[in-house]
Amino acid sequence: MLGRATEWPDRAIFSHWSGKVSLRTQQYRLDNAGKLFDMTADPGQHRDVAAQHPDVAARLSSQLTAWKRDVLSELSREPRPFTVGYRQFPTTVLPARDAVPHGHIERSARAPNCSFLKNWTSTDDRITWDVEVHTPGKYEAVVYYTCPQSEIGSEVELSLGDGRVSAKVTEAFDPPLRGAEHDRVPRQGESYVKDFAPLKLGTIELPAGRGTLALGALSMPGKQVMDVRAVVLTLAE
Repeated sequence: MLGRATEWPDRAIFSHWSGKVSLRTQQYRLDNAGKLFDMTADPGQHRDVAAQHPDVAARLSSQLTAWKRDVLSELSREPRPFTVGYRQFPTTVLPARDAVPHGHIERSARAPNCSFLKNWTSTDDRITWDVEVHTPGKYEAVVYYTCPQSEIGSEVELSLGDGRVSAKVTEAFDPPLRGAEHDRVPRQGESYVKDFAPLKLGTIELPAGRGTLALGALSMPGKQVMDVRAVVLTLAE
């Protein structure tokens, strides 16, 4: 960047996406299928040169195998829970993208980013998060929701172990989806977005340790409960 000549050591950079791994050095790239490309002479990656450079292909393949063994084995272990309640960071946001929908509930789009949960049409449906509470105690719980005027009146409950807190949806909040007016073509994967309003559930007592935080409905007088963007937990002083 400063225009100075620098001798960089040759490094291996690994890329991992959807179970596929590739390796890139200063000159070569070994892709997930084992094809070798000379990125200096062929940046468009049109010619597989593994047969012309078998020693390079073997060396990079060995590095790739070791990386999968050492790194991917760690990633493939039991999923890590979402941590809640560190005193240095007392507020934890649990977004819809990290939740597990149950029953009829579904995401607003296939891609989880910026998505919200919709189609909550039964008291048997629920939304869960795998959490680990660091500090036991009282937490202020808020759910960010939307609900049309015709569907208000549902009572929702947040629970973890013996801790429970509930509140009724008494105010409608039903803003339009945003983004369509700026898109030249319909979206295929990502979600359109909208504003969400906070619904204060109250204070819930949470024990330390790992468990399943669940958001469910105790009653549903209309055809649906609400759309959900996130649950926010704040450790009380």
